[in-house]
Amino acid sequence: MDATQLGDLREPLHELYRQCFADPPWNEPQEMLDDYANVLAAHLDRPGLSGSVAVDDSGLLGVAYGWPMPPELPDDAFHHAVARVVPAERLVAPAVAVVELMVNPVSRGRGVGRALLDHFVRARAAWLVTHPDAPACRLYKSAGWQPSAQFKNQHGDRRVAYVLRSDGT
Repeated sequence: MDATQLGDLREPLHELYRQCFADPPWNEPQEMLDDYANVLAAHLDRPGLSGSVAVDDSGLLGVAYGWPMPPELPDDAFHHAVARVVPAERLVAPAVAVVELMVNPVSRGRGVGRALLDHFVRARAAWLVTHPDAPACRLYKSAGWQPSAQFKNQHGDRRVAYVLRSDGT
């Protein structure tokens, strides 16, 4: 899916975000949950944004989306924090950044997240950042993603980066 197609799913994506990030380990406050509409709007404006979605008769089961990284690491606090635990050359083109992987809590454990991630990455070098206690960490490890050391993001929250090698394994 491209940005326009993902944009057509704004409301279901926002509801999915609430379902995924309101509870531990994320515990996002209501203002952050509400602000996802603005965050998504900014994501939809990113060059190269694409994604994969899973739906059934009940609605949106999950989504994985992100974008290709530029040849040089962006000069911001987030990317500098990640580069402290992952070599910068693994974070830039041709790698893609997995910005969101969200699976409806009632659909977890059924292979939805794995299918979304595999479809989105399609054997490309990729990386993502998550909470070290996120249930999806088991998925990343089982799929061959390599975890970095834990670090704190610009807000002081614990995070861990996962990197898929450039050969797609």
